[in-house]
Amino acid sequence: MKKMLIKSALSTAFVFGLSLFCIAQEEPKAKPIELEVLKASLGVWDAEIEVWAEGPDSPSIKFKGVETNLPYGEYWIASDFDSEFMGRTMKVHSIVGYDLDRKMMVGTVIDHGPYAASMTGKYDKGTKTVHWKTEAKGSNGNPMVQKTSVTHKSADERVLILSVPGKQKNEFTKFMQIRFVRRTQDVP
Repeated sequence: MKKMLIKSALSTAFVFGLSLFCIAQEEPKAKPIELEVLKASLGVWDAEIEVWAEGPDSPSIKFKGVETNLPYGEYWIASDFDSEFMGRTMKVHSIVGYDLDRKMMVGTVIDHGPYAASMTGKYDKGTKTVHWKTEAKGSNGNPMVQKTSVTHKSADERVLILSVPGKQKNEFTKFMQIRFVRRTQDVP
Protein backbone atom coordinates (compact mmCIF):
# COMPACT_ATOMS: atom_id res chain seq x y z
CA MET A 1 0.00 0.00 0.00
CA LYS A 2 2.85 2.39 0.88
CA LYS A 3 4.55 1.70 -2.45
CA MET A 4 1.31 2.37 -4.35
CA LEU A 5 0.66 5.62 -2.48
CA ILE A 6 4.24 6.77 -3.00
CA LYS A 7 4.09 5.84 -6.70
CA SER A 8 0.78 7.66 -7.13
CA ALA A 9 2.06 10.70 -5.27
CA LEU A 10 5.28 10.69 -7.28
CA SER A 11 3.32 10.47 -10.51
CA THR A 12 1.47 13.67 -9.77
CA ALA A 13 4.18 15.42 -7.79
CA PHE A 14 6.99 15.21 -10.28
CA VAL A 15 5.01 16.88 -12.84
CA PHE A 16 4.46 19.73 -10.49
CA GLY A 17 8.08 19.81 -9.65
CA LEU A 18 8.80 20.68 -13.25
CA SER A 19 7.97 24.13 -12.48
CA LEU A 20 5.42 23.43 -15.00
CA PHE A 21 4.13 26.55 -16.40
CA CYS A 22 3.26 27.33 -19.92
CA ILE A 23 0.91 28.94 -22.37
CA ALA A 24 -2.07 28.05 -24.55
CA GLN A 25 -2.63 27.16 -28.21
CA GLU A 26 -3.13 30.61 -29.73
CA GLU A 27 -0.78 33.55 -29.60
CA PRO A 28 -2.10 35.91 -26.90
CA LYS A 29 -1.77 39.69 -27.19
CA ALA A 30 0.27 39.82 -23.99
CA LYS A 31 1.92 36.57 -22.99
CA PRO A 32 1.06 35.41 -19.46
CA ILE A 33 3.89 35.37 -16.93
CA GLU A 34 3.44 31.59 -16.75
CA LEU A 35 5.38 31.36 -20.02
CA GLU A 36 8.43 32.90 -18.33
CA VAL A 37 8.04 30.47 -15.43
CA LEU A 38 7.93 27.66 -17.97
CA LYS A 39 11.12 28.77 -19.67
CA ALA A 40 12.84 29.06 -16.30
CA SER A 41 12.23 25.35 -15.62
CA LEU A 42 13.80 24.04 -18.82
CA GLY A 43 16.85 21.82 -18.44
CA VAL A 44 17.96 18.95 -16.24
CA TRP A 45 17.33 19.04 -12.49
CA ASP A 46 18.57 16.76 -9.71
CA ALA A 47 15.85 15.94 -7.20
CA GLU A 48 16.16 15.15 -3.49
CA ILE A 49 12.93 13.43 -2.49
CA GLU A 50 11.60 12.94 1.03
CA VAL A 51 8.36 11.03 1.69
CA TRP A 52 6.43 10.63 4.94
CA ALA A 53 4.54 7.43 4.03
CA GLU A 54 3.22 6.89 7.57
CA GLY A 55 2.36 10.54 8.19
CA PRO A 56 4.30 13.72 8.98
CA ASP A 57 5.20 12.59 12.52
CA SER A 58 6.84 9.37 11.27
CA PRO A 59 10.35 8.85 9.92
CA SER A 60 10.75 9.81 6.28
CA ILE A 61 12.04 7.85 3.31
CA LYS A 62 14.69 9.62 1.21
CA PHE A 63 15.76 8.94 -2.35
CA LYS A 64 16.88 10.80 -5.47
CA GLY A 65 15.64 11.42 -8.99
CA VAL A 66 16.31 13.38 -12.16
CA GLU A 67 13.85 15.65 -13.97
CA THR A 68 14.32 16.68 -17.61
CA ASN A 69 12.15 19.51 -18.92
CA LEU A 70 12.02 20.28 -22.64
CA PRO A 71 10.01 22.81 -24.58
CA TYR A 72 7.20 21.29 -26.58
CA GLY A 73 6.63 24.07 -29.01
CA GLU A 74 6.58 27.58 -27.63
CA TYR A 75 3.63 27.09 -25.31
CA TRP A 76 4.10 23.72 -23.62
CA ILE A 77 6.62 21.86 -21.54
CA ALA A 78 7.24 18.12 -21.67
CA SER A 79 8.74 16.65 -18.52
CA ASP A 80 10.27 13.27 -17.74
CA PHE A 81 11.08 12.29 -14.18
CA ASP A 82 13.14 9.20 -13.39
CA SER A 83 13.87 7.77 -9.96
CA GLU A 84 14.44 4.49 -8.21
CA PHE A 85 12.64 3.54 -5.01
CA MET A 86 12.99 0.24 -3.16
CA GLY A 87 14.63 -1.37 -6.18
CA ARG A 88 11.92 -0.26 -8.61
CA THR A 89 12.49 2.21 -11.39
CA MET A 90 9.78 4.83 -11.60
CA LYS A 91 9.13 7.02 -14.62
CA VAL A 92 6.66 9.87 -14.81
CA HIS A 93 5.82 11.89 -17.94
CA SER A 94 3.81 15.08 -18.09
CA ILE A 95 2.69 17.83 -20.44
CA VAL A 96 1.83 21.18 -18.87
CA GLY A 97 0.34 24.29 -20.48
CA TYR A 98 -1.65 27.45 -19.91
CA ASP A 99 -5.34 27.49 -20.81
CA LEU A 100 -6.20 30.98 -22.11
CA ASP A 101 -9.95 30.46 -21.70
CA ARG A 102 -9.74 29.21 -18.12
CA LYS A 103 -6.83 31.55 -17.30
CA MET A 104 -4.98 28.85 -15.42
CA MET A 105 -2.29 26.26 -15.87
CA VAL A 106 -3.35 22.78 -16.90
CA GLY A 107 -1.53 19.50 -17.16
CA THR A 108 -1.71 15.77 -17.60
CA VAL A 109 0.56 13.31 -15.80
CA ILE A 110 1.09 9.64 -16.58
CA ASP A 111 3.19 6.87 -15.11
CA HIS A 112 3.15 3.07 -15.41
CA GLY A 113 -0.31 2.86 -13.87
CA PRO A 114 -3.65 2.62 -15.69
CA TYR A 115 -4.83 6.17 -14.85
CA ALA A 116 -3.73 9.67 -15.86
CA ALA A 117 -3.91 12.59 -13.43
CA SER A 118 -5.34 16.02 -14.36
CA MET A 119 -3.97 19.20 -12.84
CA THR A 120 -5.07 22.81 -12.64
CA GLY A 121 -2.91 25.51 -11.17
CA LYS A 122 -2.45 29.19 -10.54
CA TYR A 123 0.79 31.14 -10.27
CA ASP A 124 1.29 33.56 -7.36
CA LYS A 125 3.79 36.14 -8.58
CA GLY A 126 4.30 37.57 -5.08
CA THR A 127 5.51 34.29 -3.57
CA LYS A 128 6.86 32.82 -6.84
CA THR A 129 4.73 29.75 -6.14
CA VAL A 130 2.46 27.66 -8.31
CA HIS A 131 -0.46 26.12 -6.42
CA TRP A 132 -1.77 22.94 -8.06
CA LYS A 133 -4.88 20.85 -7.50
CA THR A 134 -4.54 17.33 -8.87
CA GLU A 135 -7.40 14.96 -9.51
CA ALA A 136 -6.19 11.39 -9.83
CA LYS A 137 -7.16 7.81 -9.13
CA GLY A 138 -5.34 5.44 -6.88
CA SER A 139 -4.30 2.01 -8.12
CA ASN A 140 -7.63 0.76 -6.76
CA GLY A 141 -9.54 3.16 -9.06
CA ASN A 142 -10.81 5.36 -6.24
CA PRO A 143 -10.62 9.11 -6.92
CA MET A 144 -8.28 11.27 -4.86
CA VAL A 145 -7.34 14.93 -4.73
CA GLN A 146 -3.86 16.20 -3.96
CA LYS A 147 -2.53 19.72 -3.48
CA THR A 148 0.95 20.73 -4.54
CA SER A 149 2.91 23.94 -4.17
CA VAL A 150 6.07 24.60 -6.18
CA THR A 151 8.10 27.56 -4.95
CA HIS A 152 10.98 29.05 -6.93
CA LYS A 153 13.73 29.76 -4.40
CA SER A 154 16.15 30.97 -7.09
CA ALA A 155 16.86 30.47 -10.79
CA ASP A 156 18.53 27.16 -9.89
CA GLU A 157 16.35 25.81 -7.07
CA ARG A 158 12.67 24.91 -6.65
CA VAL A 159 10.91 23.22 -3.74
CA LEU A 160 7.78 21.14 -4.21
CA ILE A 161 5.48 20.20 -1.34
CA LEU A 162 2.78 17.59 -1.99
CA SER A 163 -0.14 17.28 0.43
CA VAL A 164 -2.71 14.50 0.53
CA PRO A 165 -6.11 14.34 2.25
CA GLY A 166 -5.80 14.20 6.03
CA LYS A 167 -8.01 12.52 8.58
CA GLN A 168 -10.45 15.44 8.84
CA LYS A 169 -12.66 16.65 6.01
CA ASN A 170 -10.98 19.40 3.92
CA GLU A 171 -7.69 18.81 5.75
CA PHE A 172 -4.47 18.13 3.85
CA THR A 173 -1.28 16.61 5.25
CA LYS A 174 2.27 17.02 3.95
CA PHE A 175 3.25 13.76 2.27
CA MET A 176 6.26 14.60 0.11
CA GLN A 177 8.88 17.28 -0.43
CA ILE A 178 11.19 17.51 -3.41
CA ARG A 179 14.11 19.89 -3.74
CA PHE A 180 15.05 20.44 -7.38
CA VAL A 181 18.53 21.80 -8.17
CA ARG A 182 19.49 22.72 -11.74
CA ARG A 183 22.48 20.85 -13.13
CA THR A 184 25.28 23.13 -14.21
CA GLN A 185 26.67 22.82 -17.71
CA ASP A 186 30.21 21.52 -18.14
CA VAL A 187 32.33 24.44 -19.25
CA PRO A 188 35.11 23.45 -21.71
